[in-house]
Amino acid sequence: MSHENQQNKPVILIGLTILFVLILAHFLNNVTIFGYTIKPVDLFMDIKPDSLQSFNSNKSKVSKNNNRLYISNTKFNSADIGEDLSLSLIKSIIENNTRNNQKVTSNNDAESYQTIQTNNIPLSGNLDQMKYFFEALKNSKNEKIRIAHYGDSGVEGDAITANIRQDFQQKFGGKGVGFLSITSQDITFRTTTKQSFSNNWTTGSVVFGNPGNLPLGMNGDVSVPQAESWVQYQTTNWMPYLNSFNMVRVFYSNAKSSTVKYSFNNQAEQSAVLQTGNTLKELKLNAPGGNAQSFKLTTTFGDQAYFYGVSLEDGNGVYVDNFPWRGNTGLGFSKIPESSFFQFEKMLNYKLIILAFGANETSFSASDNVWYENQMIKVINNLKKAFPKTSILLLGVGDRGIKRGTRFITDPNVPLLLKVQEDIVSKTGIAFWNLFEAMGGYNSMERWVNDNPPLALMDYTHPSWQGSAKIGDMIANAILTAYYSYK
Repeated sequence: MSHENQQNKPVILIGLTILFVLILAHFLNNVTIFGYTIKPVDLFMDIKPDSLQSFNSNKSKVSKNNNRLYISNTKFNSADIGEDLSLSLIKSIIENNTRNNQKVTSNNDAESYQTIQTNNIPLSGNLDQMKYFFEALKNSKNEKIRIAHYGDSGVEGDAITANIRQDFQQKFGGKGVGFLSITSQDITFRTTTKQSFSNNWTTGSVVFGNPGNLPLGMNGDVSVPQAESWVQYQTTNWMPYLNSFNMVRVFYSNAKSSTVKYSFNNQAEQSAVLQTGNTLKELKLNAPGGNAQSFKLTTTFGDQAYFYGVSLEDGNGVYVDNFPWRGNTGLGFSKIPESSFFQFEKMLNYKLIILAFGANETSFSASDNVWYENQMIKVINNLKKAFPKTSILLLGVGDRGIKRGTRFITDPNVPLLLKVQEDIVSKTGIAFWNLFEAMGGYNSMERWVNDNPPLALMDYTHPSWQGSAKIGDMIANAILTAYYSYK
């Protein structure tokens, strides 16, 4: 190839790139290829004045009737659909935020977010379905009552869940973080518990796949040792109700006749016998002296059992288990065997299931919402079947910002999805709480990002630690307000 041709290659490449972008912007709008709809591209979006943007929040009207959300006088263009979430970027931002932010607790921390105007939004939907949880709370002094808090990457790191947990444990008793999986993707920025584990576990997961078709636990995970595998948990001083525990419950199934090794507070290892059988079992281990800050579990050979996780506990009261499913829309429940739900329900006494999904669904075309609604109705009805005496609370998606001109506005898919979520609530007969309205409604995410300190990250989707504390407190307050009204 001649030297002249070599010099022309960059020019040809740039020309082909420009041609491709022009085709994408003008000729392939809304074309579906292999089930994926190509999103339109606005080449001049970032330099248009706000007055020329296709979505103007001042022209959008939201009306409420009997606590339901309606959208009128608004035309949503498919070009307004936001980009898919960049989870690697999110992780790096969160990790950096962990290093640079001071500790946030849920008790009287109002000065951390005084400049943001939020709304005191009550629970709505079928409040009678909350009776299972409310009745159980009356007996919290005599038993352990559990809340399962499921969500996407917004609940990773236990940040939102931790504040819900502390608010309830402060009022109803209980001490300890509750359920923790054997392996986890958020250990680098989880602040409520330090967790480490060997690299020779094989894990099946709702999030990362289950090639061995292992029976997943209700946490969406299961881990199998490949040799002498280990996992260790250590408390932190992030919140006072999490700095110690006196009991560990290890959950497993399909164990071979064998023993495991364990230790509290890095003391000498002890042995415990596992029960055989393919149903869910638990191993209860009491900490010497009743005040432990760490626990280590070590298997003795490969394929010894299917391990689902442990629960760190101390006394009767309320335990709130954090189950983050990064990138999930909530449909991952279909991957968990029905028998697993029944067995965990029998053993752990879950009285409230909180579902916090939706942010990832806003990344898809609005035409997918009908399909998503039907699938989520199936998910919730299956949960009601597996947990017939458990309350279920669906959290409406929070605000998410997309750039238009010189500012960030509400992604128009957010109010569309909120309407879908409220339809899901109506058709399944469960309770609902609207995070979008609680945050402040339209364009609130920009205010959260610009607050001092910031209540949200620069991806205009995820809350910061301060924002997570506020959201956790708002959720707990809405539930407790409904509880005191119920009494």
